[in-house]
Amino acid sequence: MRKRLVSSLCSLALASSAGAFAQGHSQDQGLPLAYHVSGQATYTRIKAAGENFSPSLFQLRADVEVTDGVLDGIGLQGMLGVPMSDDKKYGVTMDISQQSGAYITLANPDYQPGDIRVVVLLGYTSTELETHLPTLGNAQKDRFGGFTYGFSLQDRVMEGKNYYWSLDCARYFKDDDLRIDGCGLGVSYAF
Repeated sequence: MRKRLVSSLCSLALASSAGAFAQGHSQDQGLPLAYHVSGQATYTRIKAAGENFSPSLFQLRADVEVTDGVLDGIGLQGMLGVPMSDDKKYGVTMDISQQSGAYITLANPDYQPGDIRVVVLLGYTSTELETHLPTLGNAQKDRFGGFTYGFSLQDRVMEGKNYYWSLDCARYFKDDDLRIDGCGLGVSYAF
């Protein structure tokens, strides 16, 4: 059920972005929307059983946001993450084999092009951890999903261009035994 929900929300955000890219967006087509895509290297910190592991990911994000009216600054974002590197400690290797998420985004509606854009992320993330202990043989995969919250900071690379530096930090999962956090740095493009 959760996998289908995340998959559906990610598909919706990505399909909206693709549709906007194909059609463009203008005020006379209805709701004024802005579209963003970004790619970023993400450093994670996984705290489990008193130990910290830090595998890295590459995350691709796509979002759509309302730019005028009562809903100004509210949007949806889909995220997909793939592994870049694993982390090894005391003979245990930990890797994030895949990650996906869907978020509601809340941006400052009074944002001006020269300002740093601040966005709050609230949603759901599913993370698949792969743990390998040589004495046990095969790797063990476990999926952890739940409420996610975080923020994104974006600043224009060059005046007049639609490229932005982006820094995203989030808590992807937390329970009594496990915590998964991450911060990513990359480039975003606004349509």
